[in-house]
Amino acid sequence: MNAKKGFTLIELLIVIALLGVLALLAIISLGNIKEKYRDAERLNDMDILRTALQNVKDEYGLYEPNLGCSVGAIVGDCVASRLQEILPPVKNLIDPRGTVSCDSDCSMECAYAFSVLTPETYEVKFYLEKGTVDFQGAGCYVLSPSGITKAK
Repeated sequence: MNAKKGFTLIELLIVIALLGVLALLAIISLGNIKEKYRDAERLNDMDILRTALQNVKDEYGLYEPNLGCSVGAIVGDCVASRLQEILPPVKNLIDPRGTVSCDSDCSMECAYAFSVLTPETYEVKFYLEKGTVDFQGAGCYVLSPSGITKAK
């Protein structure tokens, strides 16, 4: 009997197809990981900002005046201010992908922006791409002294 060594064309095609499916699944998963990483970075930025704003309130008794920001202002632009005095790298608090102010358009990645700023309170809008365990779903969220909530 003559035994042939090697693989048939069908066997090779099946292996190539399976490798293609596995590669596609890996690419899809990697995309989700990047989005979740950016969301985690955004939430970390909000935690840092909330702590800095609380320190401003503790130090000066209020959030304004001389915070260096105004309603609609991008947080990273609040320089030469009490906020920057408490949080020197405030200019580095920028959304990983957002360039448009969240105050004007919070339906996609956007730069963190104050939507309310009074002596007693503040609100900072930011966008999550996928959400996390605590914040389900993509969308616009608002940081305030009481925490983070989904924007309405």
